[in-house]
Amino acid sequence: MLRRPVISEAAKQLHEDCLVFDLHCDTLLNQSLLGYDVTKRHTNRLPLSPFLFHADIPRMKEGGIGAVALGLVVNPLRKRSALDATRRALGQVRGWEQSAPDDVSLVSTADDIEAARAAGKLAVFGGLEGAHGLGGHVEPLPELRAKGLRYVGLSHFSKNLACTPALGWRSNNVDPLTDHGRDLIDGLCHERILVDLAHINKPGFLEAATRATRPVIVSHTGVRGAHDVWRNIDDDQLRAVADTGGVVCIIFAPVFLSAGLRGTCDGVVKHIQHVINTVGEDHVGIGTDLDGFVVPPKDFPDISHMPRLTHLMLEAGMKEQTIRKALGANMLRTFREVCG
Repeated sequence: MLRRPVISEAAKQLHEDCLVFDLHCDTLLNQSLLGYDVTKRHTNRLPLSPFLFHADIPRMKEGGIGAVALGLVVNPLRKRSALDATRRALGQVRGWEQSAPDDVSLVSTADDIEAARAAGKLAVFGGLEGAHGLGGHVEPLPELRAKGLRYVGLSHFSKNLACTPALGWRSNNVDPLTDHGRDLIDGLCHERILVDLAHINKPGFLEAATRATRPVIVSHTGVRGAHDVWRNIDDDQLRAVADTGGVVCIIFAPVFLSAGLRGTCDGVVKHIQHVINTVGEDHVGIGTDLDGFVVPPKDFPDISHMPRLTHLMLEAGMKEQTIRKALGANMLRTFREVCG
């Protein structure tokens, strides 16, 4: 059985006092694939804690999570039914509040997030992975926003009508946004829904950041300046996000953070520090990607261990203000600017 790493009292106190805002958690996959009851505390009993069973409402609260974006994953082979699949996934997000009204609040605005935290509740909303989940339509955005959608990732692992991924089916690093992709960005900005640039190829990424009239985000990524692999974004992309006033959120998957499949949360800190050194402390956040078929850090087998990150940031000499921003304050500011 894994022994919980030591967390200093200073880290515990600071963590408890911070808003911790996870921009990408894929726990809805557990519900869809396994009929997972998110109101119960689960355990991943497999070596390395791979793939799933990383999060649920009790462990999110134990880890001090204040707000979380639940990833909406739609099969790219769905064509006519993609939009309905997104609607159903948003219904699952609402189901968190319905099944645990004393612990969860479905939120629309930054004020809602702060109110949920004041009430001791977990703030939740939906984030779509891939514009294919819109079925090629922009018109339903107001409806989806009303149902809890607060960001749209332009790409996932397949080429769609809006853009091309960095890796996956029909991927390349040449194609720009399509005309539909440009219209989609305009629509997202108009409807005050965040544009998420995780997974998209570099030409589309840079064009989207330039076209957006509101801050953009990268909901879960590593950075090439800390570890150079295909999944991570480079310094030009960091600066493009920062120029919009947006936030780059660091993933908790060692395979993208350092050499080898297994690593520790020190890798997360290293990537956070590179973002800060490149574009400043106002443009970094966290997006764990837990339950997203990742192997988490060995000192972070599930989301209840989130205070470990605060401990390591303090150990690395980061200032309290910087830690508060990285854990959630930056993302709350961006959420306020874009979503209201």
